[in-house]
Amino acid sequence: MKKLVYDLLPPGVCNLLNPAAIYANNEISLGDVEIYGFDYDYTLAQYSNLLHSMIFNTARDILIEQYKYPEGLGKYDYIPGFAIRGLHYDVKKSLLMKIDAFHYVQLGTAYRGLRPVPDEEVIELYGGTQHIPLYQMSDFYGKGPSLKQFMDIFSLPEMTLLSSVIDYFLAHGIEFDQIHLYKDISDAIKDVHVKGMMYQWIEKDMEKYILHGDETYAVLNRLVNHNKKLFLITNSPFSFVDKGMKHMVGKNWRDLFDMVIVQADKPNFFTDRRNHLEHNTHYS
Repeated sequence: MKKLVYDLLPPGVCNLLNPAAIYANNEISLGDVEIYGFDYDYTLAQYSNLLHSMIFNTARDILIEQYKYPEGLGKYDYIPGFAIRGLHYDVKKSLLMKIDAFHYVQLGTAYRGLRPVPDEEVIELYGGTQHIPLYQMSDFYGKGPSLKQFMDIFSLPEMTLLSSVIDYFLAHGIEFDQIHLYKDISDAIKDVHVKGMMYQWIEKDMEKYILHGDETYAVLNRLVNHNKKLFLITNSPFSFVDKGMKHMVGKNWRDLFDMVIVQADKPNFFTDRRNHLEHNTHYS
């Protein structure tokens, strides 16, 4: 199948594609789309890699200072490129791995801590097969299915911290409860966001953390000039978004949007029937 696809493309065209870009299906006519919605973090605002290191280091220190984890964890630093978006973590088996769209574990991708797990062991752990039943493929909330999928870019430091802590415990022969370990690390990472630490770092030095927004302004301005309706929906607070957009796009950035929704509590925003629009919506 791969060869057939490549045969349909002109020679060398695949080398011209940007692997970091998003491409629309050719059946979608963007000219027919009248309303465009944007997230803020890692959509309109692109952050430098230094932010991941700050999130990792701060959550690591929270584990040591507040949760009383071993001080030896302080020797671990963030490892760029260790994890990618979309990986699954089996809480009860302490395995971080890639699972494909057909629910099969991709052999050669499973890690326990910072070390790869042999394919034979992975197959044995899942009953002699690589297949994960659909009922196990939901998020882990302390009961029920034990697989958690990390979908956003902010998950990269969380996956790396999770693997680093497990690596330390295994290396030092320390027994641990997989469920409590996962929850502690998840809570430590959550503190970095919920307590506003990340917002403070970025607002204090935007040149250091936010990449220049020339392309952001160009895309938004082009859509507006073609009479498209734009909205922004984000979990971040308005003051943070306002400062970042002024830094990237200019003080009149809100003129580009017909609606701005902040502190949206996504993904619950899309499924919860409560009225989210009362207090957190700004109209242009």
